[in-house]
Amino acid sequence: MSKKDYYDILGVSRDASDDDIKKAYRKRAHQHHPDKAGGEEAKFKEVNEAYQVLSHKEKRKQYDAYGHAFEGAGGGAPGGGASSGFQWDFSGGGFNGGEGFSDIFGDFFGFGGRGARRKTNQGEDIQASLTIELEDSAFGREKEISLKRVIACDRCNGSGAEPKSETISCTHCSGTGEVRKQFRTPFGTMAQNTTCTECHGRGKVPKHKCATCGGNGIKHATDTFTVKIPSGIETGEAFGVAGKGNAAPFGGTVGNLYVSVSIAKHPVFTRQGDDLHMKVSVGISQAVFGDKVEVQTLHGAINLKIPAGIQSGTIIRVEGKGMPRRAGYGKGDLLAVVNIHTPTKLTRRQKELLEELKKENL
Repeated sequence: MSKKDYYDILGVSRDASDDDIKKAYRKRAHQHHPDKAGGEEAKFKEVNEAYQVLSHKEKRKQYDAYGHAFEGAGGGAPGGGASSGFQWDFSGGGFNGGEGFSDIFGDFFGFGGRGARRKTNQGEDIQASLTIELEDSAFGREKEISLKRVIACDRCNGSGAEPKSETISCTHCSGTGEVRKQFRTPFGTMAQNTTCTECHGRGKVPKHKCATCGGNGIKHATDTFTVKIPSGIETGEAFGVAGKGNAAPFGGTVGNLYVSVSIAKHPVFTRQGDDLHMKVSVGISQAVFGDKVEVQTLHGAINLKIPAGIQSGTIIRVEGKGMPRRAGYGKGDLLAVVNIHTPTKLTRRQKELLEELKKENL
């Protein structure tokens, strides 16, 4: 099991409730957000990684049983087939018993033991902020986003070669992608395999470099694309979009994008966790005799039953008409706060009727 403990990262006990985990996540994410003074990107990613697992019922169960070995704890790849909402594992490697002494020794001193291990040329991860509507979160809509990032050169498609130009074997490393150097150390002469600086580990170079990017295969641009909002996401939470970070030069792997979400104030609904609150105004006669009032929810119109004799400020709960629950299945509830409306302008007939009621001490 990895030394990293998701519960420790969020500062909760192993028997913490879903609400405790959510509250701890929001506090830690707010504390470590890179856009805040004193924020730390690495800790922000760790907090998001921990929440992605512990907020999901099945993944939490697997994590409790198997630690980071469970399926879905790996990095990079999207979980569930969507273009966003993937899992990240920043735990790194460790001694696993499968490495020989020379490999460990080589890693420790920076020398290759049984052979060079090529490091993937990885593009940088980037962050972005996005303000969305409550409905976007409720229904998991797609939103267009524009940001400046490093993308593959469109002339050479990231290859670094002029169109129709052939690639040839690198003469500096003889096509291996590596250059072997020897060093004298207190332990004797050691060999180190390093990535070739001419072909950057590819073993091949373009015969004619791309005139647009100069052969590095990348350029800076404002990129516009759509991202899928995870259903039920809240202000302060973030989600990942695989392959929308900065592109790496010389055909490397593209980094990931982390999108921090803010939800705009809604004219009708106020959100508290997975529940929505709204105000419903009824007349005096409706409050006295009871009635059914049509109310527009995020999920369509409903007939809200007003019990006879209801008092102003009474809350009527409608199950399943709130926000989608991110920690599991189903939706939160809609809580309608009843406000009895007192008319300010009355007809003569209305005044006469109220005068009669007044005589009855009503």
